[in-house]
Amino acid sequence: MPKRIGFLYEKMSDKGFIRHVILEASRGKRKRREVRRVLKNLDEYVDKTYEMVVSESFVPTPPKEREIYDDSSQKRRIIKVVPFWPDSVMHWLLVTVMKPVLMRGMYHWSCASIPGRGGKRVQKHIRRTLRDDPEGTKYAAELDVKHYYPSIPIKRLIWALARKIKDKRLLRTVYAVLQSCGGGLAIGYYICQWLANYYLEELDHYIMTLPGVKYMDRYMDNITLRGPNKKQLHKARKQIADFMSRRLGLRMKENWQIYRTTFTAAVARRHSLLDERKRRLRKPRMVSAVGYRFSRSHITLRKRNFLRFTRQCRRVKKRLDAQKLISFKQASGLLSRIGQLRHCDSHNIRVKYVDPIGVKNLKEVVRNESKRRRCAQQRIYAGGAA
Repeated sequence: MPKRIGFLYEKMSDKGFIRHVILEASRGKRKRREVRRVLKNLDEYVDKTYEMVVSESFVPTPPKEREIYDDSSQKRRIIKVVPFWPDSVMHWLLVTVMKPVLMRGMYHWSCASIPGRGGKRVQKHIRRTLRDDPEGTKYAAELDVKHYYPSIPIKRLIWALARKIKDKRLLRTVYAVLQSCGGGLAIGYYICQWLANYYLEELDHYIMTLPGVKYMDRYMDNITLRGPNKKQLHKARKQIADFMSRRLGLRMKENWQIYRTTFTAAVARRHSLLDERKRRLRKPRMVSAVGYRFSRSHITLRKRNFLRFTRQCRRVKKRLDAQKLISFKQASGLLSRIGQLRHCDSHNIRVKYVDPIGVKNLKEVVRNESKRRRCAQQRIYAGGAA
């Protein structure tokens, strides 16, 4: 067992540290009224936070629930929202002191919600392994955890944290925050995305010990395996499901898939002797992960992402043909979609859909709106100062 780390809570009781964390937590949120109020009276809120930390008087605020529709996964999700001060600030304080401890021992290809470890990291790894090791990536498996955030047992998570952290005051504060989530972890809490990633660390290291699993990537609770043997991958899938249930209190989603990614010459000859129906069932497939589909020679967008992209292009093109203005929301959304094309083979898509619109036209819309908002913000601050 690695050496446990203590005296983390004391780091939170430093006014310079608290000021730095409040400024970091406010990034991208400074248009909100409650955030502007804190920043306007920063010294006062630094002192209040210091007193709250020293006296251990922080009481989590019950969250407000909001239902949203997640376009990327086509699911309805319950987002839980808490005030910026004191709750979000306290979440940031806890994560900032725990971050070096949580990162220590983290699996190299565990990504999502960690700075520098996004979907691009997973994409590069899958692309490289498929291209450079055809024999070791003949088969792939796609696994998922069922209702991951709501089904995480809070007590098991605290015990997992206690294996690395021996600061009881910090653990008590984290436990109080997690109890306020109302069962499992809350989507919308900054601290929860870090703890959700950390909770599967033990599973990551267990998977890499299984025979038949040569490569693994995990993007939050979506696991992609590659290996040379299909029977061993099936056996590994059962062992992973058993480990999730026995050690973590989680369930594997029923839509797991194990399939072939390539044909060798011998397999191709046997495949040609099969009837049409069996041939379709055994046809090799592209690996699907982080919004893309991967083969040994190229990468494409997933079908639903491509459909959303083409629909956005048609809507914008219709407005241009009718000599109407493009809204900021349309321009910024389409630019984001076009950014996805940089990481896949998309020459024909760009020629057919992007070039008739023109990226410069979209950037001009975003640039003009950004200038307008910046000037309006300066007028607000000037009025407040006067």
